[in-house]
Amino acid sequence: MQSKDVSNALTYVSNKPDINVLKGAYDQTTNELEGYFDNCRNNYDDRRNFWPGKSRDLRKHGADAFPWEGASDMEAHTIDERITRLVSLFIASLNRANVRAYPVESSDTSRSKVVSSFLKWMTTSGYIPRFKQEMELGANYLLERGILITYVGWHREDRKFLQKLSLEQIALLDPVTAEMIMNEAETDMVVSQMQQAFNGLSTKRAKKAIKSLRKTGFAELPIVRRQIDCPNIKTLAPDGDFFFPTYVTDPQRAPYCFWRTYYTPQELENKVITDGWDADFVDYVIEHFRGVEIDSVEREQEGRRSISQNDDVYEAEELIELVHCYQRLIDEEDGSEGIYETIFHKSYTDGYAKFELLNGYEDYPVVVTKFSEDAKRLYDTTTVPDLLRGIQQQVKIERDSRIDRASIATLPPIMHPVGQTPTDWGPGRFIPYRRKDEIHFADAPDMEDVQASIEIERTLLEQANRIVGLDEDSQISGVRKQFLVNKFLQHTSEVLRMAYRCFQRFGPDNIFFRVTGVPDAQEFTKGDPDENFDIIINYDVLNTDPQTQEAKLKQMVDLMALDRNGRINVDNLLDVLAGSVDPILADAVMQPAEVAQDKVIKDVTDDLTKIHAGIEMPARPNGGQVALQLIQQYVQQPDIAQRLQTDQGFAARLDKYQQQYAFAQAQQINATQYGQYGTAAASVGDVQTQGMEQ
Repeated sequence: MQSKDVSNALTYVSNKPDINVLKGAYDQTTNELEGYFDNCRNNYDDRRNFWPGKSRDLRKHGADAFPWEGASDMEAHTIDERITRLVSLFIASLNRANVRAYPVESSDTSRSKVVSSFLKWMTTSGYIPRFKQEMELGANYLLERGILITYVGWHREDRKFLQKLSLEQIALLDPVTAEMIMNEAETDMVVSQMQQAFNGLSTKRAKKAIKSLRKTGFAELPIVRRQIDCPNIKTLAPDGDFFFPTYVTDPQRAPYCFWRTYYTPQELENKVITDGWDADFVDYVIEHFRGVEIDSVEREQEGRRSISQNDDVYEAEELIELVHCYQRLIDEEDGSEGIYETIFHKSYTDGYAKFELLNGYEDYPVVVTKFSEDAKRLYDTTTVPDLLRGIQQQVKIERDSRIDRASIATLPPIMHPVGQTPTDWGPGRFIPYRRKDEIHFADAPDMEDVQASIEIERTLLEQANRIVGLDEDSQISGVRKQFLVNKFLQHTSEVLRMAYRCFQRFGPDNIFFRVTGVPDAQEFTKGDPDENFDIIINYDVLNTDPQTQEAKLKQMVDLMALDRNGRINVDNLLDVLAGSVDPILADAVMQPAEVAQDKVIKDVTDDLTKIHAGIEMPARPNGGQVALQLIQQYVQQPDIAQRLQTDQGFAARLDKYQQQYAFAQAQQINATQYGQYGTAAASVGDVQTQGMEQ
């Protein structure tokens, strides 16, 4: 049972955190998760075919080698192949998926379209760094380790650089400081002024800079520059980076959670300047805790250990491990909740780097998804290795047995007269037997059993495909595959929703972004910070089949012939059809309907001006319907109507221009009818009743 002090520290806000309590909660959480960690290690090994005693030549060696020294010890990538295929399907679905924003409370559809375009730009332009890579890593974690955790925040980083500045440059930056230096005022006053002007400037460097400026007119001084200001998305390993208490069923209702991170000394020093971390704490941990214990670092192949932080790989001895603790705490005065962050070292309880309210956050800054919802608790989840471990082991047995059978059939043991005790068995071995004066090969195994082994393996692999939804011939497997894709895309949509919320809270008021088909960058105003959208990302896995996709596209086109009331939005349909064919090509050739219409209006207006001036103009290749409407409005103008009555040349030019658009429009309509009825298209000017009997 928790003491009252411990309970209060984990429930209510205080002036400063109790690091002893947080350390105790962290140790208890990680200790209770050892069972889950062990299963993740097993999954890691099974996927990558690691096992004790494995040799590089995939042969069995040593005293325990069975059935003989050098027997087959082949890898079977049953688990890895299916995880890789599913990850490829997830990422392909994400690349081809439609991203839509729907307002929760407002009916402003035009705003929804803009937000949808902005979200698409965020994921494809690099504005969210490594978005696709992080989601790919997350897909691997979801399938291999059963839990996908994605951190979503805002990354604002200022970095300090030494720069050689002249006295004149300093005067432009801070005239008061420059004047004090030039007037040779009292050194202590000048040092204090320099430290105010240049954040993080030490007293020693300040005195050195003042001396250099007075002597040479130049000095090396630290300049703080903003390097990064963008959404920050990180996939966190559920068995190495981010931890919840074992009893948690809903991660957002957890009283606390922990993020284990690793920093270089340079990064920690920079945090003092840019994020206000406690300088004494940073100095202490750098001096006493540099170097990471090997067991605390995610392992790699053959027992090597390394850590990735900020996408760079560092040697473990150069890293310092810190813990970010997130707590949902209550203010005792008014009962309001808040998400608080405490950054500490698990072996140092006399200080901390930072303790603050995460302003603007109503929930923990993570999105969490389980692979299998077959139990309530977060860590009670099934994984792909769990489902396929037995199959992979049996596939390996079948392959080893066939290789061993072929080896001993190719070179059977040689039987010779008894004289010594048999100590070995295998291909090409000499085996003593009791008949004297005769040497011959032992009987080879029956190779008829090989086909039976092949059939067993084929059956096992088919079963593996059915389990994970990769059996192409099964409707149930298709449903399973769509289910898994939806789970991944739902997670991604929540990540994007949180990223957009972070942009609303911390991003610039205005930002320019690119829209496909628009030559100039578009300005996006983030608007109301409380504006809320549901972000929907969907994709039909059947679209990966070319025949199915072609049939669906044809059905949509055929529906246009039945649309008598304009219920089908042709522009939206074109977007969908083009994206279904090839999203990359669609981005390259498609432009927004509004932009296309504006271009048609401008082109037709220019053409009419030239026709009015006596120049004959051909019709443009696109925009027939809009062009015809503009022409109809044009001829209804009183001055134009009057000139048509008196100027036959003008009337002929305008009529020809109009007829060309009418002809193109009729061809388009008849092409649709041809697709619907399978009859030849009518030509303009013919009096036909094509399709009317239908």
